Amino acid sequence: MKLLTHNLLSSHVRGVGPRGFPLRIQATEIRVSPVDFNPDFVTRMIPKMEWTALVEAAESLGHLSELPRQLKEGYEKDEDFLRKVHHVLLEVRVSPSPSSLEFFQPQG
Repeated sequence: MKLLTHNLLSSHVRGVGPRGFPLRIQATEIRVSPVDFNPDFVTRMIPKMEWTALVEAAESLGHLSELPRQLKEGYEKDEDFLRKVHHVLLEVRVSPSPSSLEFFQPQG
């Protein structure tokens, strides 16, 4: 599962947390797979992300990649920043442990 997917998931199961989000990740395997950089896609996805949850998920997996805690203004024109976000959203793939996503088990 990519962190992009994780950031967009929520659970309707009681007790998961407010709004059923974010789901907690404990990975059994973390892989990094190169994906072609598409700055337009990343720029369009950032406003849809729950930024704090993305930063926390990346940090918990050891892939914070110097993402700032707060989303900075003008990120659309900062290629270095967009590449870091691209890496975290699209290149980091996680295989969750059975207990990490207690109510949801993604496939693939």
